[in-house]
Amino acid sequence: MKSSTVKMLKESTAKKKNMDYTQADSYYIEVFVNVKKIIKIEAIDEQQAVDKALKREEQRTTRNFYTFVDCDYNVVEKKDYEAYKQINPKV
Repeated sequence: MKSSTVKMLKESTAKKKNMDYTQADSYYIEVFVNVKKIIKIEAIDEQQAVDKALKREEQRTTRNFYTFVDCDYNVVEKKDYEAYKQINPKV
């Protein structure tokens, strides 16, 4: 981590300890969570593979309480997929 990031985290945790929650207001924050994963898709060409991957993400049912908004993609090599599977065996 960058030293500036570490400093910012220390400052934010210090503020949390001294915060008076009785005077707090409610805020509604939209949070975007980016999760990188590499999947294997059988397709005739690259465009069809991308379309199938996007459709698969839209139809996922394991995303509890989340709404699918957008999906960015990169086409990678088979070695990248195999390396990802070794690092993340549960995926």
